[in-house]
Amino acid sequence: MLNYLTILVGQAYAMAPSPSGEGGAQQQGGAGMTLIMVAGFFLILYFFLLRPQKKQQAERQKMLDAIQKGDRIQTVGGLLGVVTAVDQKEVTIRVAADVRVKIARSAVAGIQKGGESTITVAKDASNQ
Repeated sequence: MLNYLTILVGQAYAMAPSPSGEGGAQQQGGAGMTLIMVAGFFLILYFFLLRPQKKQQAERQKMLDAIQKGDRIQTVGGLLGVVTAVDQKEVTIRVAADVRVKIARSAVAGIQKGGESTITVAKDASNQ
């Protein structure tokens, strides 16, 4: 990403008019245009990369904070289970009858609350 910025600034300076003694005002226009191009690049970078990433990160944190006992979750490793206990940094999930696994809260990829169907969990054979 930094290479693209360096190339962009280098090209903008290459396009600027050469100093000829009579075009003092003309040089300022070239430098001003370069600054406008660089500022435009940073605005595009902000609106297309940084802002959506921050929004997605805030939504993920909100999802992790909303984990409660009884929620069905999927981990980033693909493990499916039901939350049995929630700590500050860890979550204990039941993946089968009498099998409980303690995972980091940050390892949760998705939550299924109530009737929502964001993930599916296979039913245990013992529950049928």
